Amino acid sequence: MRVATAQFELSKDTDNVLSRMLAMIDQAAAEGAQLVHFQECCNHPTLYSSREDAWEHALSVPGKMFDAISAAAIANKIYVSFNVSVRGEFPTAFLQNNLLDRDGKLICANRKQILMYVEREAFVPSDREAQVVDTPFGRIGLLSCMDGLIPETSRVLACKGADIILNSLCSPALDEAHTHIRARAAENGVFMISANRIGDMLKGADLDQLIESHGMTRERLLGGGESQVVGPNGDVIVRASRFEPGIVYADIDSKDSQRTARLAGRRPECYGPLTEPNETMLAAVARRPEAGVANISAIPVSAQKSFEENINAACKRLREAPPGIAVLPELFAWKPGALARSNSAVLESERAVEALRSVARAANIHIVAGVPGAGITGLVNQAVLIHPSGQVDTYRQVHRDSVLGWQPEGNDFPTFDLPFGRVGMLVGEDLMYPEAARILARRGVDLIACPLTWRTSWQFELALPERSAENRICIVASARPDSSNSLPSAIVSTSTAYRFPETGDVNYPDRWISEGNNTTVTALVDLSGNRDKRLMGATNVLMDSRPDLYTTLVDMNLQTRKVA
Repeated sequence: MRVATAQFELSKDTDNVLSRMLAMIDQAAAEGAQLVHFQECCNHPTLYSSREDAWEHALSVPGKMFDAISAAAIANKIYVSFNVSVRGEFPTAFLQNNLLDRDGKLICANRKQILMYVEREAFVPSDREAQVVDTPFGRIGLLSCMDGLIPETSRVLACKGADIILNSLCSPALDEAHTHIRARAAENGVFMISANRIGDMLKGADLDQLIESHGMTRERLLGGGESQVVGPNGDVIVRASRFEPGIVYADIDSKDSQRTARLAGRRPECYGPLTEPNETMLAAVARRPEAGVANISAIPVSAQKSFEENINAACKRLREAPPGIAVLPELFAWKPGALARSNSAVLESERAVEALRSVARAANIHIVAGVPGAGITGLVNQAVLIHPSGQVDTYRQVHRDSVLGWQPEGNDFPTFDLPFGRVGMLVGEDLMYPEAARILARRGVDLIACPLTWRTSWQFELALPERSAENRICIVASARPDSSNSLPSAIVSTSTAYRFPETGDVNYPDRWISEGNNTTVTALVDLSGNRDKRLMGATNVLMDSRPDLYTTLVDMNLQTRKVA
């Protein structure tokens, strides 16, 4: 399938925009494209004086713009995807993603679920769950912009069988193209096709008013462009210019989707908190400690010597770490391939925990370490949190590890209150499932300690910063340096400063990365920045999410049957 994604400058002149779109449809078809995808807000920029004003400028379906695009789809025998505002009952208007087939028929219409910034003053969020539609090229889902900055909407589409997700944007943010869109593709194993605007969103006095009222500069309000097609591992197949209008093309095959493999280890029976009302979160966080400044260390100890030598090396490096919290890797003192399903591994684990307890007491440090545990079916992967008092808390891996093959026996995501904030733990591939970190975030954690082994480069490059960004939490990833994918350990956390005017990133965390794969990375992190869940001072990544539209995520029937 040849796909095309187009970008252009917005305008209040709907007739002019429509003419450009029709010309681009003709051009895409002439280049052999079977689908052309357009950006968000094609009919009008998202700045209005009132809800009534937004309704007046919204489109009727059917109507002039829909009819013209439908006729172009028929004439060119091409699928067309675009986003416009549509009318509901006065004065209600929605931002709607639309897909027309080659016969000009509207076959899918997903409304935007989470509104961003000034959109909140003009539109109403969707009242229905996102849908997918079958096409000759595979199953396709649609979403737009802010819906892609949180994990649930694209996850719902993937769980419903989407192999291709079309994302329409009207964004000035530079991290959209480079992180968030790519992360959604990789974590779901799907193709993501995005279209974003370029240039000014408004002109003349309207632009001056927007700049003045929101404290922006013209540079920061320019469209981010870089419309792109991304593959199932987060790789960019083609990407458009940052500033120039135009169309880019890619040849893709939905049979190359990795969706089935990416979703196979999901545990819907454990994801109940994702569908609980957002108000439930308020009770969960009411009694958590104040978030403060903490010394955080990720200590990637290599386990290539004897068990005793590995323990001694880990304890030595822990004693050198500053008081705070230090995280050791997954199965930090063992060679995973050599671990026998026997009592000896469990006895070694107990000895390792006792050694770490001694260090925690002496060094006044909290320690998180990946250790094997005894399960019903054999060994289980788990993490322990050792307090300076000697108290030991345990988290058992919820998701099956694709390499170890051990059965997961964890069924919950507990949290622990420490002097500097609330902490949760994940192990290994748990971090690659957005549901896990999301549940911890909904339970009020400020920090996730994750002993792990990097399996692929996208997990380090995309999943780690995305888990932090989408939840606005700190994550400490302590990685085994002796794995086949030897990538650094890292600490990522939400900045306490509003960074968009400086960096152009709407939601990208601060990062501290180890200089070598076997080198400790330590950072003094103010965890209070993770308590502000708002993007650009407005949309809250947790409280503005839509649990009522995520029931698919806990549907066991979808997990037990193969989605076509």
